[in-house]
Amino acid sequence: MEIQRRVLGPEHPDTLRTMENLANSLSELGRYAEAEKLERDTVDLRTRGSGPDHPWTAGAVYDLACILARSGRRDEVITFLRQSLEHGLLPSALGIESDSDLKSLHGDRRFDAIVTSAKEHAAAQEPQAQH
Repeated sequence: MEIQRRVLGPEHPDTLRTMENLANSLSELGRYAEAEKLERDTVDLRTRGSGPDHPWTAGAVYDLACILARSGRRDEVITFLRQSLEHGLLPSALGIESDSDLKSLHGDRRFDAIVTSAKEHAAAQEPQAQH
């Protein structure tokens, strides 16, 4: 990652992808503080490079929510999930309901509302069937 930062630059798509992959790996290892910092840096860089309403930025925000969910920070997770959906995450590509990182939120009415909203948004984006 450090080599990519130096050679390609910190905002290069390959560098950002590597940062996201490393953050996810760190989270899976239970190294939540390191993972969170790296993913927050990724969100900041994606926001600067692509803007807050770009699907890549929204995806990074979603990944941050998943890291926070693994570390048990429910209120922040809800905030970031809402933000990711409001700012461009494509609900049709999102298995939010079955995402194992978010399993701890099942039964939380705030999470249920986000899932419902994502499903409604995805349904609204589906092309209308022609007769």
